[in-house]
Amino acid sequence: MKIFNTVLKSAYTIPMLALAGIFVSCGSTKVPPVVEEEPVVSVEEAVVAPEPEIQAEEAVAEPVVAETDDEYSRSVGDVGVSRDTFEDDKTKILRIIEELAGVMKDMDYKRWLTYVDNESVQYWQQSSNLKKAQNRLPVKGLKLNTLQDYFKYVFVPARNGRTVTEIRYISDTYTKAIQVREAQDDVVYYYFNKINGFWMVHLPPIEN
Repeated sequence: MKIFNTVLKSAYTIPMLALAGIFVSCGSTKVPPVVEEEPVVSVEEAVVAPEPEIQAEEAVAEPVVAETDDEYSRSVGDVGVSRDTFEDDKTKILRIIEELAGVMKDMDYKRWLTYVDNESVQYWQQSSNLKKAQNRLPVKGLKLNTLQDYFKYVFVPARNGRTVTEIRYISDTYTKAIQVREAQDDVVYYYFNKINGFWMVHLPPIEN
């Protein structure tokens, strides 16, 4: 009888274990779909999310660089001068400055006068104005009795060997030629008046 019961229990237990194994194996097959869904979400987050941020940075950065590096905007400011006119004026002014370099090297006063506007010549021929300039010279003892003295002791030493890189419009017929220096104020070396279509050197009067 005990043997029969043991056999009966064995006969009952084996199918149950086999059936339990089926449930376990069936249950285990349900796990992979959950695992497969997770990487889909993470990939979308990794690839899609950064794209709007990159596009936004590029859209903001481009116009700032263009505005900062535009020499035309720096030179013209609020004066109504076209880009073509600016480029033409700058070319002519830089050519005049190059010619003046040769004039100063030769100390050719008579030729220098051909580059200077009449207003400046009349002002600096007056002894009272020359006296004011003489008192402001860094080197004491120099005498400015004539406009030629001004050319020799003031104009030439202040500009000889200097480099001019850009121009700045004060008006559409009045400009200054400057040297641009990083982290320092720009240096003005020349003023030019546009008279009858020609750029002439202007020597500003002394401010009281």
